[in-house]
Amino acid sequence: MEKFILPKEKLIDFLKALESYDLFAPVRKEEVTVFAQVNKIDGTTFDFKNQPLTPKGIMFPQTESLFTFDTKTYAMNDSAMTPKKQRVMFGLRPCDARSFLILDPVFKQDYPDPYYLEKRTATILIGINCSEPFTNCFCTSVGGSPASQEGLDLLFIELPNSYFVEVISPQGKTIVEEASSLLSSASPEEEKIKDEIVQAVKEKIKRNIETKHLPEKIEKIFENPIWKDLAFKCIGCGICTYTCPTCYCFDIQDEVLKGGGKRQRIWDSCMFKEYTLHASGHNPRPTRAERLRNRIYHKFKQNIDKYGVAGCVGCGRCISFCPVNEDLIENLMKIKKL
Repeated sequence: MEKFILPKEKLIDFLKALESYDLFAPVRKEEVTVFAQVNKIDGTTFDFKNQPLTPKGIMFPQTESLFTFDTKTYAMNDSAMTPKKQRVMFGLRPCDARSFLILDPVFKQDYPDPYYLEKRTATILIGINCSEPFTNCFCTSVGGSPASQEGLDLLFIELPNSYFVEVISPQGKTIVEEASSLLSSASPEEEKIKDEIVQAVKEKIKRNIETKHLPEKIEKIFENPIWKDLAFKCIGCGICTYTCPTCYCFDIQDEVLKGGGKRQRIWDSCMFKEYTLHASGHNPRPTRAERLRNRIYHKFKQNIDKYGVAGCVGCGRCISFCPVNEDLIENLMKIKKL
């Protein structure tokens, strides 16, 4: 694996060298950090330390028009936003990059989803390690780390005055070649400093839970009254799923206008009462207890059974943004004690 050094003052020049790509990066918009397309690199303030919102929407938009239709001629036109050229997503946290590996089989298997897969194939992922994990991060408990390479093409690791750049894939090597004049080969001393920084950041993660035997435990307590206790505070707002980088539930809606309309895909949440409401009026998950159980069961049992990996990357957003302080780690610990 090739390793390079990029001085911090040359970061903007590095991104300018990628002008042939559509660039997406974390930027500040109305006091919130969001991943968005960057049209003008000069003057842009990148916010790499505070990313409360998942970049999932770049591949899987919250609202996406799939096609338009004409009610008179019955003609349909594909209106999905297929990338016109290759894209670079810069500044992802390793947990968010890893989330795409969890989403990939969902959209690939059974019935391949072209709307997601076309965007995914056209996007090169460049990550930056976590130098200051969030209070509720627990990525190391679910197989990740603050400097994980999983899902990335390039990984930037922040040193005091530079970035340690690790080439992970052929696509990443192509990016490095386009900005080669700005990079120098990493020395053994710089690699040693990088390793020390990565280890120090790992030790900053204070929230941990052993998840190895959770699938078996969750299966055994499916009918246990603990689910009612865990859901006591929950108000069913769905923010845990909307801020989750690995949740993928969606609804399909037709918006009909005079003479035509469009079919849209929009994010949905298993925490909503209407999510499982049948046309007959029956609801197999009528209370928040069943809905909370379903969410945890899916993340730590069902996803493992089907795809071999937990449906959680330990980013902690569902804990940090819950308005009633529902804590996933505390809930999992209570389950383990049964």
